[in-house]
Amino acid sequence: MSAVETLSALVLGHTDYGDNDRIVQLITAEKGRISAIARGARSSKRRFKGCLELGSRIQATVRRGKGELWQFQAAELVHGHPHIRGFLESIALSAYCCEVVRETGRPEQPEPKLFGLLDVALLVLDACTEPPKAGFRIGFEAKALSFAGLTPVLTQCAGCGEAAQGPMVWSVRGGGMTHESCGAGPKLDPAWGQAVEAFRRTPLAELVDTEAPAGGNQWLLSELMIWHQGRPLRSRELLITLGTV
Repeated sequence: MSAVETLSALVLGHTDYGDNDRIVQLITAEKGRISAIARGARSSKRRFKGCLELGSRIQATVRRGKGELWQFQAAELVHGHPHIRGFLESIALSAYCCEVVRETGRPEQPEPKLFGLLDVALLVLDACTEPPKAGFRIGFEAKALSFAGLTPVLTQCAGCGEAAQGPMVWSVRGGGMTHESCGAGPKLDPAWGQAVEAFRRTPLAELVDTEAPAGGNQWLLSELMIWHQGRPLRSRELLITLGTV
């Protein structure tokens, strides 16, 4: 029988299983992305009270089960980020951040940077007195791509390696900005890439009041992520509909 482990974890989502159980997706620093079954989670109001909500930080006591599925032994809520629920935009953005990490995090491989990124993002969102501007989300995307080993090319041509100057385009196949002669895609200003690179290197808390940079579509990084993962980011559509982040 496998050993019981206690891990700091963030809830990335869940799926109902059978009549009473729930399979919960988690991100941890030590084990990366794992899925664990919480027996009786849907029938008991006490055992996992408040612990399995999207974005909750918990202490998860788990044991490896058969195959890739872990088993919850217990869970303790560390932070529920209750103030995020004060704004629909913040709820949608927290769901988006969780989905991005769920899509980019590696299963059962250490992911301390992605775990830390999401942990900070949720804490900042919880502390905000109003929804953050688009720069916060773009900075989060840029950092998540970098921590997943998919750092976007933002200040030079992804094709020839020369400095980004003159007419540029965004190439998802190339992994970022390219000269028009080196790739194909939506046109953008080199200053856009420079601004996003600055976002990538700036702490999230300092991006809360930062608007999206001019000179390019504000969803280009998410398009790059979607291309790499081969499937859409479902929560992105709600953010686009809300039109604020």
